[in-house]
Amino acid sequence: MGKSKVHMPKELEKKCHIAIHSATTAAAAAGAIPIPMSDAIPITAAQVAMIISLGKVFGISLSQSAAKSIASVVVTQQAGHAIFANILKCIPGGGVAGAVVGATTAATLTEALGWIVADDFYRMSNGEEPENIVETAKDLKQVFEGLRMPE
Repeated sequence: MGKSKVHMPKELEKKCHIAIHSATTAAAAAGAIPIPMSDAIPITAAQVAMIISLGKVFGISLSQSAAKSIASVVVTQQAGHAIFANILKCIPGGGVAGAVVGATTAATLTEALGWIVADDFYRMSNGEEPENIVETAKDLKQVFEGLRMPE
């Protein structure tokens, strides 16, 4: 999921890359915070800012609430891993594992969300229909299946 599935011009892809990887880095840093439940707000903020930035790349004006709605797809997909990571952060000695799981989950899902949104915005900028939300959920599910929990 680290790249666009559509063939957009390199200039647009580069702008998307910058927006997505800036948000991915911020989300990973927030996910690594060893304090349980302290990462949800900064991760969501990074994802919302990324979606708004991607909209600007394609000339699509989004309100913060519209970007939050798009990001909510990831929040529901992320719930299981986030709960697991936050439980690990509560266990003495499990904080490091929780931080690693939290950072990995936040980064992977932010990256996946970014490219899904970029692809849809590119389609929309060309007068095409965006992908079906069911397909988007399948893509995010595949991302989750690729993540491994520490043993």
